[in-house]
Amino acid sequence: MRNSLVKKLDYKARQWLYKAVFQMILADKNVAKEEVDSLLESLRRVSGKDIKDFSQVTSSPEFLVPLKPLRGICYDHAFIIVAELVRVAAIDSRIALEEAQLLKEVLSLLDFDDSAIQKVVKWAKQLATVNAEEHYLKDELLVHYLSP
Repeated sequence: MRNSLVKKLDYKARQWLYKAVFQMILADKNVAKEEVDSLLESLRRVSGKDIKDFSQVTSSPEFLVPLKPLRGICYDHAFIIVAELVRVAAIDSRIALEEAQLLKEVLSLLDFDDSAIQKVVKWAKQLATVNAEEHYLKDELLVHYLSP
């Protein structure tokens, strides 16, 4: 997560974001290696602990309770939450159906209308494609790297 942006959120909005990130990472029942750092950071921020074994924390009611509407925040803060969730959803270079559904739910809980929701899901899919292209390019450029 981009801490410089997340720091702009008040405590309540940050905690909400961390729980949403946690749910996003687990939405497709497959935690990709790219998602582990975000998962651990979110767990640490919400629990206030340095997490080594997160299985106990992840089964706590604090994390399993569904998100509730986050009303009364300014648009800039709502957008920070959306942007960070999209980055997490797309980090493994794909948007699973469960992730798209959670994005829709989160945007609804932040008071975005259906048109905005569709645009964000489209953006998330595009970002996942760009992330996949980055991985392919990294592999492809290796043979052209001149330094040992």
